[in-house]
Amino acid sequence: MESARIINSLKRLGLTEYESKAYIALLEHGEADALEISRRSGVPRTRIYDILSKLESRGFIQGLKGTRPTIYIALPPSHTLRPLKDSIIKDLEDALNHLEQLYLRNSPPQRYHVWLFRGIRAYGTALRLIDEAEESILVRIIYLPHDVLENILNKLREVKANGIDIYLIIDARILTTSMPKENVAEIVKEFNARILDSLIPLNGLVLDFKQALLLYVSPTLPENPFAFLIQDIGELGELIKKYMVNLM
Repeated sequence: MESARIINSLKRLGLTEYESKAYIALLEHGEADALEISRRSGVPRTRIYDILSKLESRGFIQGLKGTRPTIYIALPPSHTLRPLKDSIIKDLEDALNHLEQLYLRNSPPQRYHVWLFRGIRAYGTALRLIDEAEESILVRIIYLPHDVLENILNKLREVKANGIDIYLIIDARILTTSMPKENVAEIVKEFNARILDSLIPLNGLVLDFKQALLLYVSPTLPENPFAFLIQDIGELGELIKKYMVNLM
């Protein structure tokens, strides 16, 4: 299973199945001639020389000069796979940025600004919004199931460690009905959170000042939440940010 998984990973990086098998076999054996690599990898003898030639031209292996038959060694994966991985990631990022610009430029102005998520996707969208914050994130917590709350707090700790400004507002009166008061006090202290009583019929708000997620969770059906993701809130996000900076 592990070998199959690695072969699939190498294929996604551009190697063929035979190239992947030959490369893995050589890494496992250290050094070998073509017939030994064919035997160990399962690559047919009629294809092995062509496969080894392609691997050598791409810098994955090297044939030792002066040996008869030619002995091949695998070059360090970090020297070949890491630059390849970096190149693929850069290409994907460039493609993503380009496609995102096309999407934003050509989308009708009044469509796709509000998305509805239900169930586990509602919680997952909240975590994603926190994870993708570039400068700051506002999180308003009124009530959340314990495991979801822990996931949210852990994600906030991650982005805080990466320099993201955290604005956390909690309703201590409601949270203390589902957790000890000392735990709520620790959250307030850790994140310098603001305590406000709930004025809206929602359980959570996640806002990166560009997008806002309005989350509702029924305490009796916590597995069936729903959330509205509002995109491109523009100037409203800046106004909220200025207000929260003064408030905190």
